[in-house]
Amino acid sequence: MKQQLWTKNFTLIIIGTMISAIGGVGLNLALSVTIYDNTGSTWLTGIYSALTMVPTIFLPILVSPIIDRYSRKNMIVRLDYALGTLFIIFALITNAISFNYYLYIVIGFIITLNSVVYSLAYNSLFPNLIPKGMMQKGYAIGNLIYPLTNVLILPIATVIFKHFGVSILFAIEGVLLIVAATFERFIEVEEIKNKVSFEVSSHFKDIKEGFSYLLNEKGIWNVYLFFVVMMFADNITLLIYPFFEQHPNLTLIQYSLLLSLQSAGYMLGGVLHFKIKIPTHLRYIISVGVYFTFAIFDAVFFLMPFVIMVVIKVILGIIGMNSANIRVTSINAYIDDDKRGRLNAVYQTMIGVAMVLGKLVTGWLGSRFSYVQISILYGLFIASAVIFFIIRNKVHVQLLYNREV
Repeated sequence: MKQQLWTKNFTLIIIGTMISAIGGVGLNLALSVTIYDNTGSTWLTGIYSALTMVPTIFLPILVSPIIDRYSRKNMIVRLDYALGTLFIIFALITNAISFNYYLYIVIGFIITLNSVVYSLAYNSLFPNLIPKGMMQKGYAIGNLIYPLTNVLILPIATVIFKHFGVSILFAIEGVLLIVAATFERFIEVEEIKNKVSFEVSSHFKDIKEGFSYLLNEKGIWNVYLFFVVMMFADNITLLIYPFFEQHPNLTLIQYSLLLSLQSAGYMLGGVLHFKIKIPTHLRYIISVGVYFTFAIFDAVFFLMPFVIMVVIKVILGIIGMNSANIRVTSINAYIDDDKRGRLNAVYQTMIGVAMVLGKLVTGWLGSRFSYVQISILYGLFIASAVIFFIIRNKVHVQLLYNREV
């Protein structure tokens, strides 16, 4: 009998994720725009972004062994209920008082605290909800959700934000998260039933095992290091809205359109990845080509007129989606289920450090140098990382990427 992808569990997790994503995409845009519009400084915007990212550095390592031992389904349900309630409270507070930079830092910090734990639990649970042999298609569908909601919802959310402010978006997302959690409650999946009592020594032993495992896996280790560089350089996006705001002929609506069309590229990439199975022997070489393309396009982005900017972002969306699917499916197919939480935690911690540093450095550079100079520098940084981590370690990375999933 042919295996079906749309089982009850898979359908429920996709529905829950879509509902929460609908409010989330607009809120993310609104927060970044609100901070810059009220400070007028890339440096202060960078500090805000960096401080709110701090939990991504220390929290994954602290909670990952717990995630591997307890019900991940229950975690995501409770976290969605909790954050939904907090968002409704944030809506009331931000509506009642004027802009306060420090308040928004606290709000952003709380959102990230929840997001880090949720992501670890979700990323460890999701593979278990995909039927056997359907990993690539399952991830292709999962990775379509945020691009699809960006394309359909972001323009609407931008208009709502422009006319009513950030408070209404907090309220909308709060309600949607509570609805999403209600759907997720009905997921039925076998997980660890015998809870293990928490011990500090056992906790740090688990963390040590995660690092030891990673250091012995040269393919995964070098891929992780490469993406540390990629995510550091990806903070060039911090400068896109300031660039549009300062430009005499560009507007917030065009900025929103740029993000939406980039997401359309991600969506198209996801559809292609769902319909077309990349030949196993080509997965590595395609990834290398994608990484170099990112380096080149990031370097020239601010030199281009708006139409070419859109074309660049659409192309990066298409190829970025396929590259992400190759990386995620390869690593998840390679590692055992009982190690996923710890490995995801190590990865998120590494990425967290890169993101925090990247936001601080980018914000500081943006206040002192031209955006064109910074983008060229970051493009060269990515290209160097491709050569050093991916090509120089071809034997190990190719073995990881070129596998059946």
